[in-house]
Amino acid sequence: MSKKNSDTSTQQDNATNQPNNIIKKKVKPPYKLELCIQELLKQGEAGMIELEAFGTYGETCLHTTISTLANDKGLVFKRVPAPHIHRHGGKAIFVRYSLLNEVEIRKAQALLTYYENKRGIANADISGGAHHE
Repeated sequence: MSKKNSDTSTQQDNATNQPNNIIKKKVKPPYKLELCIQELLKQGEAGMIELEAFGTYGETCLHTTISTLANDKGLVFKRVPAPHIHRHGGKAIFVRYSLLNEVEIRKAQALLTYYENKRGIANADISGGAHHE
């Protein structure tokens, strides 16, 4: 087989293995604030403490994330002391954070949608998806 035929054959093989010119936009991973909002919405009135946030989505500074959501994004939180007995019997006090009321839940849902759209997850499923309820 000549080099010219070999090149043509390779081009055809490559074209056969490629999708029909479908361009897929790479979706960025979720933002830290987005993960926090998702978990707060999921937990509802029960809210969460830092240990729970670490276990569910790897958050190590929940107080800082909540502060950003409150001071920069305008969400209002209920903050309740939550005593915790650690493995050696000592007591630590965490703060249990939850969204204050229905108005704050709606604001959080809108912010979550904003972040999802910013990352490229813009479809009909997102605007009324289960994690927004």
